[in-house]
Amino acid sequence: MKSIFTYLGVLAFLILFNLSSRSQGVSVNTDGTDPDPSAMMDIKSTSKGLLIPRMNFAEMFSISSPAEGLLVYCTTTQNFYYYSSGIWNAFSGSGGEDDDWTVEGDDMFSNNAGLIGIGTTNEYPTHKLTIENSTGNNLLRLIGTGSYGEYAKINFGDGDYAYIQEFYDDKLMMVGNSGLALVSNFNIEVQSGYGFVKFYTPTNNVSIKDDPSDGDPSAILDVNSSTKGMLIPRMTTQQIVNISNPANGLQVFNTIDGKLYIFVASASAWKEVSYGSGAIYIQTFENCGDNLIDIRDGQSYATVEINGQCWMAENLNYGTMIPTNYNPSTGSTVEKYCYNNSTSYCDALGGLYLWNEMMNYNSTAGGQGICPDGWHVPTDEEWYVMENYLDPSISNINMTGWRGSSAGIKLKNSGYGPPFNWAPGNAGTNESGFTALPGGIRTTGGSSGYNPTNGVFWTSTYASGYAMEREMYYTNNGVFRGTQYLNVGASLRCIKD
Repeated sequence: MKSIFTYLGVLAFLILFNLSSRSQGVSVNTDGTDPDPSAMMDIKSTSKGLLIPRMNFAEMFSISSPAEGLLVYCTTTQNFYYYSSGIWNAFSGSGGEDDDWTVEGDDMFSNNAGLIGIGTTNEYPTHKLTIENSTGNNLLRLIGTGSYGEYAKINFGDGDYAYIQEFYDDKLMMVGNSGLALVSNFNIEVQSGYGFVKFYTPTNNVSIKDDPSDGDPSAILDVNSSTKGMLIPRMTTQQIVNISNPANGLQVFNTIDGKLYIFVASASAWKEVSYGSGAIYIQTFENCGDNLIDIRDGQSYATVEINGQCWMAENLNYGTMIPTNYNPSTGSTVEKYCYNNSTSYCDALGGLYLWNEMMNYNSTAGGQGICPDGWHVPTDEEWYVMENYLDPSISNINMTGWRGSSAGIKLKNSGYGPPFNWAPGNAGTNESGFTALPGGIRTTGGSSGYNPTNGVFWTSTYASGYAMEREMYYTNNGVFRGTQYLNVGASLRCIKD
């Protein structure tokens, strides 16, 4: 059966074509003529063409060990290619009638609307113009006569241009007709592995800013920002003295003593830069338990978390001291009393404040008062939440007088020793970490009293001409809740917002 099908196939082919084989070659035609003597195969037709293998670019390049002269039609570029000397070569048109390269005199150009590749690789071009050399490290080289001052000019569509030019010997210069900008959404690095990095500006200045404005004309270097500062070299004392031949006026920051120094050539010494009285402090508080820095005066306060509340674990000591027999002014300056008019008491026990002064003359419960930003004067209810947690027997928020039997001892500092610790009595355990101290009071008559037996603390809750207070006593284990005259000076513990 197989031989019958083979015979029929050959017969059909002979009917359609007259295939002649002579020693000269083979002819494929419909008119029975012999092949041309110069052709190994002579294909002739007036109505049909010849189809050679058709494949895309990737398939063409995947042919294993193509023979010299192998011919294919690439469906990707819609062009014929032949293989020669290890390269697929495209057939090019002539006379400028297609989109391939055209030569006119000394000019060569292409009307190709696609991508153009120049190089020795067979990779498909990836950009409008791709220049590659896979056999070396030089991907692009602009070659000219080699004369000094030769430049490459890049023109842009709007008429602007940029020069890349040799500036002095072997130095590169880039020039734009409207200036030069180096812009990136990422890092820009300027490195010199063996020489200097110089900024030469004979008539204007160099500015480093977070906005595009020009530098001040009076400055050779203008560093300006609204969000960041400037760092000068930071080194130890030994590193500073190791600087070889320091220039007159050279500046450094000493990381050992935290001071600025300037080298004074006439004294042959590094001179400390003196500080003024003003200071700006940095707030480092992040989590309860960290020290709270009051950026207004730089004082540091311990903090403690009690049942989800964050309290200062020291009495506030902010403001200007006035005599205990004076009344504070209503100006912008916060004024405090120190027990016995001694700053040593304020340093150890905190300041004593009249209620209105402490509230910054705002009677809203829970207001910030004179507490640092992010903190406020605790309310009567906030004190109760802490007391009830430490001693659940304190269960009536409105009860006045001495309450409970253990909250006070858990709140009081455990140390003995007047005047800055409690008088001998019922020792505190400070189990809470609150560290309540016997700050005493400034009395309504303008004197000091009740140290080291009493610690009196303000709340921000006001009612009927009085303010609610909390009080602890050296022989009592509870906490006293009551009202207090507004012209009594008492201690303040701030609580986190």
